[in-house]
Amino acid sequence: MTNKYYFLGHETLTNRGCEALLRGISSIIRERQPTAEFLAPSFNIGNDQKQMIRSNEMGVSFIPAYHLPLYVRVWGRLDKIIPGLRHMWIPSPPIPKSVRKSLRDTTAGIMTGGDVLSLDYGIPSLVKFMGQAESYMADGRPMFLWAASVGPFESQPDVEKYVIRHLATYSGISVRETSSRDYLERLGLRNVKLVADPAFVMIPEPWDISDILPTELREGLLGFNISPLIKSFRNDDSHILEMETAVVEFLQDVIQRTNLSVVLIPHVDSVDGGEWNSDYLYMLRLINRVDLPPAIIAARISLAPRNMNAVQTKYLISQCRFFIGARTHSTIAAWSTHVPTISIAYSVKAIGLNTDLFGDLRYVLETPTLSRETLWESLEKLYADEQNIRILLSQRIPEWQQRARCAIDPIVTAL
Repeated sequence: MTNKYYFLGHETLTNRGCEALLRGISSIIRERQPTAEFLAPSFNIGNDQKQMIRSNEMGVSFIPAYHLPLYVRVWGRLDKIIPGLRHMWIPSPPIPKSVRKSLRDTTAGIMTGGDVLSLDYGIPSLVKFMGQAESYMADGRPMFLWAASVGPFESQPDVEKYVIRHLATYSGISVRETSSRDYLERLGLRNVKLVADPAFVMIPEPWDISDILPTELREGLLGFNISPLIKSFRNDDSHILEMETAVVEFLQDVIQRTNLSVVLIPHVDSVDGGEWNSDYLYMLRLINRVDLPPAIIAARISLAPRNMNAVQTKYLISQCRFFIGARTHSTIAAWSTHVPTISIAYSVKAIGLNTDLFGDLRYVLETPTLSRETLWESLEKLYADEQNIRILLSQRIPEWQQRARCAIDPIVTAL
């Protein structure tokens, strides 16, 4: 019998982290179940197939994703202005019938997406993904949460109770940080397994990167990733400009005060090619503000293209001497290839992962504290600790890769 799994919490490959999750989970399952197949929702099947050009060889097929229903969006707005609305009703939008027909022969559902069961994207988004899971389980099939970051929901006690009741119906729960495990266990869940993010096992794909690198490499590359999401940590345009100026001045400092060259590496692009949530367009705007002679910029700074897939991006990151990144999966790509890394933390994910990997937050730069000075101090930490970090990663990453593979155990046991 061929096992077929449906990925929930997934909608597009514009985030290379989502692609890394698909690649990592499917490869882990296929190590134990070589003929396993996977259905992945997609808002743009053609583009996602181009990005994962060998998806068929991986057993991955794309099926249509669907947008948040209008009534859930309306409920979300009303919930903000009508006290007690969620006491009366929290919507649970089902999977559309047209999609459910294609799921009849699936074995189990896998809730992935990393942090979709959180408040990071708003309560309507959370409700949508929980509704998907409840709709899928209503047909009698099991659901597994794979290597997730969950919550926290303390600021929304009603939502917290709802999520805990929801997760109690899953056949297995695995999380990727100790903080998520401890949080769920404090709330009474007992079917929680601590694993590692499946992106740790994704193998980078070597390719010719010579045309996208600075022409002068000197003492190596600093890979740098910054996300437009960090703008949310500044409360007005003047403070956003101040933060962006700090990034530009830091890049100038790297060129003027070190022999490193810099490659800016996008990890998320917008669905429609626009600027919203596009690392590429955001960093392009920043690099255009660098105040150095054009010849120096051409020789020492470059911006990687926006059309790299996850395994190509991971290979580029693996060629860096140091990495400073905001996107969680860009830092996972760096750690798992033993690159000394600073996490620009804008969510609890970076905090939890760094705590588990290093035991503290010495290599975390929290976004509210981002400045020209703190960026420079972070780079100095990487210089000072370079060899120790590489040794630590060479020891711990194989352990974390094995932990990532353990996420399949509850599935094998239950099916």
